[in-house]
Amino acid sequence: MALVVGSIFASSPARSSRQSLIGARRDLVIVATLISAMALLIWNGNSFVQRLSIAEGEFSETLRIAAVALCLNVALILFGWRRYADLQHETEKRIEGEMRAQVIASTDGMTGLLNRKGFGDKGTRIAAGAESSGSQLAILSIQLHRFKTINDRYGYDVGDAVLRRLADALDRDVPVDAALSRLSGGEFAVLIAIGDQQEALDLAEQMLRTVTTPLEEQGKYIQVGAFLGLSSASPRGNSIPHLLRRADIAMAHARSARAARPIWFDSGMERELIAQSEIEQGIRFGLDHDQFLPFFEPQVDLSTGAITGFEVLARWDHPLTGIVAPDRFISIAEEHNLIGRLSDQVVRKALAAAADWDPSITLSINISPRQFTDSWLAQKIVRLPAETGFPAERLVVEVTESSLFADIDLARTIVHSLKNQGIALALDDFGSGFSSLSHLSALPFDKIKIDRTFVASIGKNRQSAAIVRAVTTMAQALDVPVVAEGIEDAAAHETLLQMGCASGQGWYFGKPMPAEDAKHLLRHSQALPSHATPSLPTAQRG
Repeated sequence: MALVVGSIFASSPARSSRQSLIGARRDLVIVATLISAMALLIWNGNSFVQRLSIAEGEFSETLRIAAVALCLNVALILFGWRRYADLQHETEKRIEGEMRAQVIASTDGMTGLLNRKGFGDKGTRIAAGAESSGSQLAILSIQLHRFKTINDRYGYDVGDAVLRRLADALDRDVPVDAALSRLSGGEFAVLIAIGDQQEALDLAEQMLRTVTTPLEEQGKYIQVGAFLGLSSASPRGNSIPHLLRRADIAMAHARSARAARPIWFDSGMERELIAQSEIEQGIRFGLDHDQFLPFFEPQVDLSTGAITGFEVLARWDHPLTGIVAPDRFISIAEEHNLIGRLSDQVVRKALAAAADWDPSITLSINISPRQFTDSWLAQKIVRLPAETGFPAERLVVEVTESSLFADIDLARTIVHSLKNQGIALALDDFGSGFSSLSHLSALPFDKIKIDRTFVASIGKNRQSAAIVRAVTTMAQALDVPVVAEGIEDAAAHETLLQMGCASGQGWYFGKPMPAEDAKHLLRHSQALPSHATPSLPTAQRG
């Protein structure tokens, strides 16, 4: 239907011109007919009156003909006038229908804002005005975050109501002479003429505050996030689609960086986008050709040096560049919803490789915040040990604080489902995000992992040392073991041991290694000396 309406109005100026010409000709014919009929009525009326006075009341044949002619003239005038009124009414209805169709073609039916076509039409007028006044054009591209989760969890009725309320709130923020559009599901755009970039930045910050403000809908407390990108340029020589594309690139950059502030476009983002697109295609190819592998980072008992488990980390065995570290591809896999397939491929291989290792050795796997929005996540994880023969009680699932903060109710459901199957839970990167004791009391965690940023500076920064000591003391009170990440020297090892930290991992004890090296390490060294690190080929380090 949208395509039909668009095609109808694509040539509306020429169509309107032709219809106006046809209508003018028709009106001219009707008016000429009415004037002729009235003139004939006057002529026939005069003739009839004269003959009637001469006949002295007697109706001759000539008088009867004159009477009939007079009646016909009256009828013709009445018919012509009625026809003219009908045509005028029909024309008004047609014009009203065309205007209504044009509004429908330019308006988003859900929110009442402009759609993409309406955005372009109004944007052209704004650009013309900006060029004549010497102003700059700015486009703000904003995308809602976690909005799909609202639809999945509460239903589309609630999601649609939230969307309309957010649209109304944004409409109040935007100046009346700007163009506000809903471009797609949870994506909005604003086009505005500005005197300087600060005007656009102030509006962008206000829009982010508006969108992220919690609201209550149908008895449910709901909060969404948002990412926002901006671009600006002179209206001369810069089309609106070009500016919108740049703003979208900046918004995508904000989304990949998880930035909670507006991000301005720069040319480096476009080059980065091209590079990321190539990596994305490489990831898809790699998943189809089984190129992703598990590497194993040792976890040790800090008091004895004995290996207690391994953390599974993803590596990409690229046919051209060799082993690729996860910081090159994990964020891109998350952004393009490939992290689920990638995680399944890596974890499946890790569990199959470690199934016959020492029964006391645990494997810890990381779950991305993106995966935690999947209500079927628990079932997918539980299936892996059963299919690979790996004991579920030796599996530890690491969950970041940011995953819990996004949807605590869903997180609670997933965590309890995993615990019921004997799988242990670890709260990863504790202290780096939305640290809250409520997370520890609401969810049955088996371990707490202190973020590596605090461990790395524990000997140099008093605040880091105080945070690690506080977390360790709290965990001891809750009877939850603490695992320290990022131990890279003997001093950090000794400090953590004195603070009561039970376990740790880091390059001081061993870098991530392939399954065969991990198996070799377990076979020949059940305890790592505090000064030793396994000797690995250079290509396998990092």
